[in-house]
Amino acid sequence: MASENKIKVMFVDDDEVTGRVMQRNCDAGNYECRVFSSGEACLTAFRDNSADIVITDLRMPGMGGFELLSALREIDQEIPVLVMTGYSSVENAVEAMKRGATDFIKKPFDFQELRLMIERTIKAIRLKTENKLLKRRLVDQSRSRFGIIGESPVMKSLFSTIEKVAEVNCCAIINGESGTGKELVARALHDYSPRKDAPFVAIDCGALSDTLLESELFGHEKGAFTGAAQRKHGLMEQASGGTLFLDEICNISDMMQIKLMRAIEEKQIIRVGGTSPIPIDLRVVAASNRDLEDMAEKGEIRHDFYHRLNVVNLHVPSLAERRQDIPLLVEYFVKEFANRYNRDSKNFDSNSLQALCEADWKGNIRELRNTIERCVILADGPVLQWSGSGGGMQQNMLPIKFSEQEFLSLIELEQEYINHVLRCCKGKKTKAAKVLGIDKTTLWRKLRRYDSAIEWV
Repeated sequence: MASENKIKVMFVDDDEVTGRVMQRNCDAGNYECRVFSSGEACLTAFRDNSADIVITDLRMPGMGGFELLSALREIDQEIPVLVMTGYSSVENAVEAMKRGATDFIKKPFDFQELRLMIERTIKAIRLKTENKLLKRRLVDQSRSRFGIIGESPVMKSLFSTIEKVAEVNCCAIINGESGTGKELVARALHDYSPRKDAPFVAIDCGALSDTLLESELFGHEKGAFTGAAQRKHGLMEQASGGTLFLDEICNISDMMQIKLMRAIEEKQIIRVGGTSPIPIDLRVVAASNRDLEDMAEKGEIRHDFYHRLNVVNLHVPSLAERRQDIPLLVEYFVKEFANRYNRDSKNFDSNSLQALCEADWKGNIRELRNTIERCVILADGPVLQWSGSGGGMQQNMLPIKFSEQEFLSLIELEQEYINHVLRCCKGKKTKAAKVLGIDKTTLWRKLRRYDSAIEWV
């Protein structure tokens, strides 16, 4: 094994000579060894810093090897433990294996024999871990395709359409409610296409005025307008060879629709303030949370523009259309945020999971994801709770207890709740502001007004 990946060994024996010999041999080999003269000392160290393997004598004063083995198993079910004994009876070996020992060796032992046993054990454990990870990965892959989670019939139908459309070079429209994951579908069309090694460029058309949108898409020459201090390459030029994703395409003007349609058809653009055409080669994928066909019928967007883009239409279902996927999404988000915030959250209790599955998620996956994040941040233990009220938190998660005789003003209630969130977030202002749904500046002002005792970090 490589020297930079030293095996971490904890060796326990009340015989100081054996311990020194073990330490000397380990120092000369590929091992990082810590020697302990008692089971109690090893157990304390193990709680603070784990190891790859523990080797312990069975007969020791105080905590013996059997007791240490049981205690280690309560902390870590997977840690390999080798036991050694000078009383190498079959009964001791059988008892050790029953209590969860990985293997045993007789004393006195030859270090080379022990070394082979250690490396064989570590190799077997790592292979077992890799197999578990592989199985988990296969399970995750069976529940998702193209990086999108779902196994409901409507999602399987969407996956099938993505698979067919990705391999051909055509424009496409993705429609669906806000928060359903339309950009994920656009990225899947790109990532699984022959264009996958070229850029994927996205722009929110609804966030820009016509002038800014034209400059962003087509670029501009130096001096084209006030403030144009240098030439700028537009997003269509930057996306050449790849995919341009136009989000909220329903919000652009007739004039921009005409310019975009001409650029797509002629496969060239002219920068603002320029005269020379620039060739482009890209796929255009557009998205909207409104029904573009209905808008075209009503004259709210141009018919020719709509039909130029609408070679293929992909519908991304709302959560109401795919409720059976909610448990999978919940499980995925709990794992994501438990890892991000270093929490021990596992999943929701059955009543909460049912409430999550039955809730009216108007914000779709985006709203569900934010709710799960908030629950993980504010949870007090591994089992999460959610009642569907109070923005996704159980009433009993709040520190405030109401009575018929006592009342709080709204200001006092707000102060109490903000302090509660800050405590749950360990004083992290960015995290707390996100949970509260306000920006950091607003949170700072409120804390200054309340003269909060929470440490500001």
